[in-house]
Amino acid sequence: MSFKPEKADHAAVDEFLENVLDTYKAGDADRATCVGVIAHAMVAAAIGNETEFKNYIRLPGETLFEGV
Repeated sequence: MSFKPEKADHAAVDEFLENVLDTYKAGDADRATCVGVIAHAMVAAAIGNETEFKNYIRLPGETLFEGV
């Protein structure tokens, strides 16, 4: 099952990626962790889990890395 992202989702993806890249640049997470965070969102979208995708990309930056 697929879904069509809305305009707000595109903005949220931009902010999500900026958060991940800024965290990496600051040295607060290593490359593998950042790849895992991005992969989580990609897989949620790929399998059509719209709720997980939309919620995950909107998590605050520091929350994205909890428990990783």
